Amino acid sequence: MGPKVAVVTGASSGIGKATAVALARRGYDVALAARRADRLEEAAEACRAVGRSALPVVADVTRQEQVEALVARTLDEWGRLDVMVNNAGRGLRALVHEMTDAQMRAIFDVNYFGVFYGAQAAAKVMMRQRSGHIFNVSSVIGKRGVPFNAAYCATKFAVVGLTEALRVEMKPYHVRVTCVCPALTRTEFFAAMENPAPSSGTAFARTRGLTSPRTVARRIARAVGKPVPELVFSPGGRFLVILSVLWPAAADRIMQVYHDRLMRDVPPPPGNGEGLAHDSPRPDCIE
Repeated sequence: MGPKVAVVTGASSGIGKATAVALARRGYDVALAARRADRLEEAAEACRAVGRSALPVVADVTRQEQVEALVARTLDEWGRLDVMVNNAGRGLRALVHEMTDAQMRAIFDVNYFGVFYGAQAAAKVMMRQRSGHIFNVSSVIGKRGVPFNAAYCATKFAVVGLTEALRVEMKPYHVRVTCVCPALTRTEFFAAMENPAPSSGTAFARTRGLTSPRTVARRIARAVGKPVPELVFSPGGRFLVILSVLWPAAADRIMQVYHDRLMRDVPPPPGNGEGLAHDSPRPDCIE
């Protein structure tokens, strides 16, 4: 058997790029997927620089046929698939009563259906192999809703539920499934999100700090092949997840402080979708 093989979506920057390189360092040949061809090639070169083969594939994860083609190209190139990291995502800052139906559907297309298509395509291959590991990247706010981020939270809650069900379904086939829940991460996410507000990426981070993408990537790479159901990052993130289960009212109070701080520091999103940056570039990696 030759080198092991991984696929990473949203691999042109941030967590995706860092994860592709971390897996390459551990001896994996890597297929990297994203929409930005130039940035994708840079990420592929970073994998080749540590001595592994890399296959950049321009793909839109909202298109099921493109995700299936990505997995098919990986199999054509190397004949197997050992790790699938479903990471691509986007953000949206909007109040629940003011966001549009189109905005909600668009973010679900990327953050949920992109993960679903990748997990489904990988599962079919790994079931035949009777081995493999699927990582679905959610968020710590896929475990606890946060004001101004309801659409994003809804998609990430959906990813958590999908991953928990898939994890049990794959056990008879010896396929591992892990849900990855980063906290605020130092990437392009906030710069590229739809309708960002000034300081929207730092208002909460001022008191909570930011996680390095490499930290997330190293944890993912170390978890490959191990029975790790979930990766939650940062003590604050773990505390919030536990508190939300055990004492939801207390978690609400913490979120109220966050809400009030944002209302004081930055203007609310424009009503009825007016002024939203619909043509702004979507991020290829979450968090």
